This record gives sequence, C-alpha cells and structure tokens, in this order.
Amino acid sequence: MDYQISVKCEQLAEWYVRVKGIADAHHGHATGDHLKAIADEIHDMVPTEWWVSQPQPLDNRVRS
Repeated sequence: MDYQISVKCEQLAEWYVRVKGIADAHHGHATGDHLKAIADEIHDMVPTEWWVSQPQPLDNRVRS
C-alpha cells in the first residue's frame, strides 16, 4: 500500500536536531557516522529558506 503523509518543516527540524545530537554523542564511532548521514538527509529535506529564517542554536558544550 502507498501512503501519502505530510510533515512540517518544524517536525523535520526537530528530528534533525535530535538525530544530530545522538550522532555527536557517538562521535568517532561507526554509529555516529551513520547517524550523522541520516541527520544530513533530514536537513536536506527542509528548504534552505526555512533554515535561514531560524535562529542559530545555542552551543552549550563545556570547553576547558
């Protein structure tokens, strides 16, 4: 069966941020590389114009 669904840019962006966060947590491992590739695919599904209109996320990583 074929199904047609509608997903909002906001939902795709949320999935992108979540998958990218998990990929970052697995940095240096094959799992992280695969998750990063999936995150990039999700990012590419969202029109560039939508990303430009969004504020940049905060970088809350601890630096020494």
